[in-house]
Amino acid sequence: MSDLLHIEVSPQGDHSISRAISKEFLEAFNERNPGAVVVTRDLATDSIPHLDGQTIFAGFTPEAERSETMQAKHEFRLQLMNEVNDAKHILISTPMWNFSVPSVLKAWIDQMIISGATKVSGKVTIIISQGGSYAEGAPRAGWDWETGYLRQVFTSQGASDVEIILSEFGLAGIVPALARFIDQKNASIAAAKEAAKARAAA
Repeated sequence: MSDLLHIEVSPQGDHSISRAISKEFLEAFNERNPGAVVVTRDLATDSIPHLDGQTIFAGFTPEAERSETMQAKHEFRLQLMNEVNDAKHILISTPMWNFSVPSVLKAWIDQMIISGATKVSGKVTIIISQGGSYAEGAPRAGWDWETGYLRQVFTSQGASDVEIILSEFGLAGIVPALARFIDQKNASIAAAKEAAKARAAA
């Protein structure tokens, strides 16, 4: 059993906003929980394979009838599921790409959810960085298909304590059209870091 399962997604390394916010969470968490067992999966450097036919049908095939490849894929899927089931706290830190989740995160979700077997009992914290703003009143309000989806993923698997920490305007200062939002970007990131630290220390 782990005290924290951390899923990192962004490939941007030190330039990643979601990673910078999750770093604040981890520092606060480790300070409050010295000696905690933290399991980290960095999907940017160690991606999860997408579901294929063998993986899907392995769950419906008696073990004695599975090929070696099918069995190996099934065991890997069980490993991912057990990491989720056994975690006291799950931390997801991810950007929003094209209005939804990056494909590497979707692959992890598809693998770890096994109907009737995946059971999330710990806290879930989801850190999301957005390039712009999708809040009410923004030109693209309602285009955020990530936040609600990720909340639904974990509540559907039994989670009762899910908190989403959002930062906006990540592309301000990079995309010329968003230059006027740099102050909002900085304020949003600062607020997200404070929220992450508070969540980790709770």
